[in-house]
Amino acid sequence: MESTLSTFLRIGGGCAIAAPIVILGGDIFRALTGLDFIWTLAFWFGFVLFVPGLIGFTYVLAAAGSRLAYAGGALAVFGAIAGASIQVLFRIYAVLNEQGSTQTVDQLDQTFKLVASTQMIGITFPIGLILLAISLLMIDRTKWLHALLLTIGAVAFPIGRIGGFTAAVMMSGIFLTAAFSFIGDLIMHPHKFPSSPSLKGTN
Repeated sequence: MESTLSTFLRIGGGCAIAAPIVILGGDIFRALTGLDFIWTLAFWFGFVLFVPGLIGFTYVLAAAGSRLAYAGGALAVFGAIAGASIQVLFRIYAVLNEQGSTQTVDQLDQTFKLVASTQMIGITFPIGLILLAISLLMIDRTKWLHALLLTIGAVAFPIGRIGGFTAAVMMSGIFLTAAFSFIGDLIMHPHKFPSSPSLKGTN
């Protein structure tokens, strides 16, 4: 059982490190080329990678005693799944724009029930990340830098994407990449957290 758990945490930690790198890479590619279709593929893959990473992070935090981690993890995972599914809609937008059907894109983008059921629910991702950052800080105050990086990245995420601010988008990507480079290592080596019976033997 411990071997299985250790393998899961290694996979989760690796995914947590890779996910924001893939998303940041997609954002940089989009800014340089303007190719939205390829960007949606990178964004989709990044959010898919986030799911096991966030589950692993939630497990480690919860096993160390944080009940808040359950709420944060659930919201973040839900938001990541929503983020991945949104890319299907954005790919349709990209194809329509390539074909010159900008009027159709505008019409779809102004349809409230479509936007509400796809894009708006993605806000749970940064909210969940903020709760996870709080959980991390409550468990181990020496990880304040990890929590701060995660919080800044989470706050900048919706500001950049909802407001259309490229600088905030890049800031979010950089801070999340930095935060999850540390967090991924913590997931793979949970003995670095305060001792918990659930984490013993998983290093």
